[in-house]
Amino acid sequence: MPSPKPDQRKLPRYVTDVKVNFVLPYEIRAEVDFGIELDPKEKHLQKYVGFSRNISAQGLCFESNVEIKAGTLLWLELHLPDTAQIIFMHGEARWTQVITVTPQTPKTFLTGVQIRIVDGIDVEQTVYFDQKYHVMWSELLERVLGGFAKAHKKKV
Repeated sequence: MPSPKPDQRKLPRYVTDVKVNFVLPYEIRAEVDFGIELDPKEKHLQKYVGFSRNISAQGLCFESNVEIKAGTLLWLELHLPDTAQIIFMHGEARWTQVITVTPQTPKTFLTGVQIRIVDGIDVEQTVYFDQKYHVMWSELLERVLGGFAKAHKKKV
């Protein structure tokens, strides 16, 4: 499914370039209405690497060499630069788009993920309009962008 057009987006995007590790915990799909809960930190699960492109109050877009089908559930780890801080998230892939196809380079994909849980908190319940800055905000943005700002804050 192609990426949504900018005018279809409900929330503004903020440019990011953060390392993203992700796990596809349900690589085999069954026609059952439940899932097995596994610890995303388990060592036997395959971790893939990507890099974020942008983030919104409820979503994340990242680039990787893995094609992820819409509807796939993901565990993600965002590694904030210059810190040891890792933000753990759970979400659902909403779309994937091929961005590089040449004989000289491997396929690269953009994937849009609706983030449901960030560090154990339901993201949807945290979305609000910030009256002071006049922006839609959430716990997801606070953890990622707030953490990034704190990590790069200059000491006086």
